[in-house]
Amino acid sequence: MSVSKAEQRRGSILEDLMQADAAISGASLAKKYDVSRQIIVSDISILKSRKHEVVSTSKGYVYQPAGEKGRPVKRVVACRHTFSQMEEELSLILDNGAMIDDVSIDHPVYGELVGELMIEDAGDMHAFLKLMDSNKSKMLAELTDNIHLHTISAHTEKILDNAVEDLRRHGFLLE
Repeated sequence: MSVSKAEQRRGSILEDLMQADAAISGASLAKKYDVSRQIIVSDISILKSRKHEVVSTSKGYVYQPAGEKGRPVKRVVACRHTFSQMEEELSLILDNGAMIDDVSIDHPVYGELVGELMIEDAGDMHAFLKLMDSNKSKMLAELTDNIHLHTISAHTEKILDNAVEDLRRHGFLLE
């Protein structure tokens, strides 16, 4: 039995993601395979449904085996802020040498909703904020009165301690 063109493309996309050192945008995959971005979104959904560890991030798609995201030392923090304060909150975490792995909310109907961020530095943060602006997106936290969780990660506990203390000092930490 021959493999369909769509199945060949999905296999190639999975190989691309597994070999990539960085996220690959849906637009670049669409261009490479000469299909629409919506076809790529469908392909990624099918790969995920087949238990391939593909993660959608604000920077694009990445292949990420379970337990490999972020840095080795992790902490979950509860935060609250407005949209206009988002850059300040993210900057405080990054300025301490930590990264922002994800954002999640506890929605009253859908349960836990998680957005993979993988923001490692100021360049990633500015790209994320630009993407939010260009898509006129709202914060996930707006669904829960701006209350949200971040998984942050770093190379040491001390870095996380410092990041959390800065969040507390600036009034972002929900305690």
